[in-house]
Amino acid sequence: MDEMIFTPLERGGNVISIEQFDGMTPSPSMAAIAQKAGVAKSTVSLALRNDPRVFKAQRERIQKIAQEMGYEPNALVGRLMAELRNSKKQRYVATLAAINVSKFQSLDQKISSVAECNEGSEQRAQSLGYNLDRFWLYEGDTSPERLAKILHARNIQGVYFYGARNDMDLLVCEPIWSRFPCVVTGQHSKVPPLNFVTNDHYWTGFEACSQLRKLGYRKIGIVLDKWLDALFEHRYIAGYKAALEDDAAAPPVLFLEDPQESPRPQGKRRFAEWMEKYRPDACVCVNSFIVDWLHELDVQVPDKFGVAMLDLQTEFRGKFAGISQPAIRKGFKTIDALVGQIHRNEVGIPPFQSGIVLEGEWTPGPTVRILNASCSGGGA
Repeated sequence: MDEMIFTPLERGGNVISIEQFDGMTPSPSMAAIAQKAGVAKSTVSLALRNDPRVFKAQRERIQKIAQEMGYEPNALVGRLMAELRNSKKQRYVATLAAINVSKFQSLDQKISSVAECNEGSEQRAQSLGYNLDRFWLYEGDTSPERLAKILHARNIQGVYFYGARNDMDLLVCEPIWSRFPCVVTGQHSKVPPLNFVTNDHYWTGFEACSQLRKLGYRKIGIVLDKWLDALFEHRYIAGYKAALEDDAAAPPVLFLEDPQESPRPQGKRRFAEWMEKYRPDACVCVNSFIVDWLHELDVQVPDKFGVAMLDLQTEFRGKFAGISQPAIRKGFKTIDALVGQIHRNEVGIPPFQSGIVLEGEWTPGPTVRILNASCSGGGA
């Protein structure tokens, strides 16, 4: 048998022996850092690259945790990934348009997942050789007809819409989607039946509720804005109910029916009544103020009551538990779908509607218990 030969290892330009190598503590994985930071692994990757898509405070917190855990970046891998990213850049092909159809011009500043989706679409467009121009449907005296003429004058080749809260937000854009390849991001557009890219809301409701059951919560409710439930075709509720398997102990769905941007005094009162009547020990929701309402009711979170967010925005990661939606990937897939339509010369309503649905990722946080042997037995 041939003798095995061990060669020295190099680290930072210094030669180290096998004995020294064996004594080293391995650098923690990004998954381990993500678990301790309570964020997605992709967020850790971005933060360690000092990527602006992660808010500064969040970046610094993750970087500090990584440093405390002994993380050391691999310079060779980092250089290789940078070269791969740069190699994807292509020469200019054409210009695309992103149109905000909501009433809020600064929607990306109001909702961090919208900002992340837009950042992802910008990156993907550039990597494919496209410029991306942004428009707000309600800018000044702009009308959909006038905006369509502006897009034509700028030689825009394709459009994606975002920020819609109902079908009417898209129906008024007929002068645009009837003349250009178009995709909707954020929701399943039914009227008009344009191709779409959205989160898997059914899976989100199912997974959030399933995770709460694994943590030992037994009487789990769901609290939703009624307009949001309608926008997402009751998919959050469908997933939630599927996870509970028609559990008779589950409280009825609590819909918040106050106007969308109001302080929700009616919803706050009805939430207190719902808590008093049905005595749930956890809930899934989309509104962070639910935790504030619980504190006012002197309900202890997470020991006595667990809260899981169905759309865990970047600024709430590490403060809440819930499903982190793949906003950046949604931006990538939006551009991929749009460019595909441009290549097929599909203008207006497509011959058959299709959609891309993306799963999120469960992210632990301080609004739920820590899994232990006493609460790992599954549902009752």
